[in-house]
Amino acid sequence: MNEITTILNDFLIDTKSTAALILNGKGKLITSLHIDYGDSIAAMSAAILSMSEKFLADLEKGTLKQLYLKSSEGVVIGNKISGSNFIVAFSREGSNLALLLRSTEEISVELSKNSLLK
Repeated sequence: MNEITTILNDFLIDTKSTAALILNGKGKLITSLHIDYGDSIAAMSAAILSMSEKFLADLEKGTLKQLYLKSSEGVVIGNKISGSNFIVAFSREGSNLALLLRSTEEISVELSKNSLLK
C-alpha cells in the first residue's frame, strides 16, 4: 500500500466508514477503497462538488469546504483536501456523524501534506 492508501485505510477503520475515494477537481479517481466503479463515482462526485461550489459562490457564501449528504442507507461526506482534490467517505453509521465530520476534515489536512495531493 502506498502512503495515501494507508492513510485512507486507517481512516476507514477509525471511523467505521464503509468506503472512501480521493478524486481531483476534474473527476479523475486518484485512489479508492471498497468501491465498485470508482471512476464513475469519482466523476459523479466531481459534478456534485462543482455544482455545490458554484452554488456557494453565486450566493456569496464563501468556498466549499465540506459537503454532507444523508440517504436512507447512510451518509456521504465530501471534504476538500487542497487545491481541487477531494476525499469522499461513505458510512452506514449515522450515529457517529460528529466523529465522521471531524475525522474527514482531519484526514484532509493530513493528505494535503502529501506531495501528490498538493
